[in-house]
Amino acid sequence: MPRTLRMGSTGPDVAELQNGLNRLPTQLPALAPDGIFGMRTHARVQELQRTHQLTSDGIVGPMTWELFTRLLAAIQQGTLPPVPAGTYDLMRPIVLTVAQQHLGVVDFSVIQGGRPKGLDFLVQLFRESANVTLTDANFRDEKGAWIWTPWVGLKHQRKSWCGIFAVWCYRKAGIPVRWDIGIGGPVGPLRLSGFSTQFAANIRPADIGCVATKSHHFLIESVDGGGPLPRLTTIDANTTWGRIVRTPASAGDAHKVGKDNFNYYTLG
Repeated sequence: MPRTLRMGSTGPDVAELQNGLNRLPTQLPALAPDGIFGMRTHARVQELQRTHQLTSDGIVGPMTWELFTRLLAAIQQGTLPPVPAGTYDLMRPIVLTVAQQHLGVVDFSVIQGGRPKGLDFLVQLFRESANVTLTDANFRDEKGAWIWTPWVGLKHQRKSWCGIFAVWCYRKAGIPVRWDIGIGGPVGPLRLSGFSTQFAANIRPADIGCVATKSHHFLIESVDGGGPLPRLTTIDANTTWGRIVRTPASAGDAHKVGKDNFNYYTLG
């Protein structure tokens, strides 16, 4: 365990702390990893401690080092422990990091060892986010061909997993959201935004977008421009061959604000 650090400490372990803090969710400015424990580093340590119910004294002792290293390891693995309700907004960058790390993970046009690329990931996705246990058989149609949208229940009841993927990214960031197969939507600390004068202005990265029929869901990666018609870059799952892809704002108006098929869930 590194030595205890506090205001005035210097050295490579302070720089290690600063670099790590820059990888954790925060509402404060990024730190310069200069190895000097100053006021900004002190404030970041206090924020970390408050967020996780430790005494916010700004001193990095054994308990704070343990929390710090555990959170960094969890981010590396894409699995944060549940976080307090008041910190959900801080997790938005982690939600998007998890999604970005899984671009290209699924591609049913690629067969590896006799099975489509990403099939095991989809089994995990349904189990962890929708409490549904699937096997390889659920990913075959009546003729035995591989299908990336599995059947659940009867074989004609195919289930899209675009929204399940979005929920899974939330869960990996420690936000307790789940997908309810029965209602076909997310359940947890989310609300569907109603149309208002602030509808477009309130869209934030990591919100879950959806079409009005809720037949397709996606993560909003960035909001480009202001006004009533901002342009969105999104991360869409369950596209052709089951691929998870980035849809840039320049790719058309599939998720364009102002179209009557656009809506979004936000935290709160």
